[in-house]
Amino acid sequence: MGQILSDKKAAALKYAPGALASVFLIILVLAVTVSGCAKKAVKPVEARLEFAHVLDSVTRSARIYQGLDSILYVTATYKTMEFRQAYVDLYVKGYQVGEAYRTALQEREKEESGKYNEIFFTAYTPEARWNDFDRRDSVWRLYLEDDSGNRLIPVSVKKIDAGDPLIRVFFPYFDPWSSGYVARFPKYSETGTEPIPGEKTRYLKLIVTGILGNGEIEWRLKAD
Repeated sequence: MGQILSDKKAAALKYAPGALASVFLIILVLAVTVSGCAKKAVKPVEARLEFAHVLDSVTRSARIYQGLDSILYVTATYKTMEFRQAYVDLYVKGYQVGEAYRTALQEREKEESGKYNEIFFTAYTPEARWNDFDRRDSVWRLYLEDDSGNRLIPVSVKKIDAGDPLIRVFFPYFDPWSSGYVARFPKYSETGTEPIPGEKTRYLKLIVTGILGNGEIEWRLKAD
């Protein structure tokens, strides 16, 4: 059974850039049908495509190996302000809420962005006991590092309720074999006075370490 799940998961990770757009549209239609039957307004296709485009641009995947065996598959989305704005636009247009609600959402997202570097990620491990990122005694450690060597430790790592249909609407790569998490990192290092990332930051890396293996996911913020 473990090998079957690994094969399915490996196939799921073969998304090319842009493939999330088509997956996103299919899941969005299904989720809205289930959870939003009372709302008859047509949702603009443009908003869905724009969100899918932004999601693709801030989503990365990695595998961690132990010898020849894959022991961890991670897909992560770094919640930039562009992503947060696209989320607000899609939510507002999808649910047909008013401008006051839009403003409240935008303010909330802006406040969260000012406080934290937030990453949504999914993780699959062939052994369920290894998928424990939210535990204090987890077999894994997470860090967020910039190109200047500043390394941030997460303030919190929260496991996501897999039964929430909206999670898979906004993160369609969240498949049935994975667990979802939100990791929040501070905006400043312990000794720093400038926010991370800063205006000159070229990249951020999510670093996963542990006895079982090590890996990283990189978001390029500026061209070299």
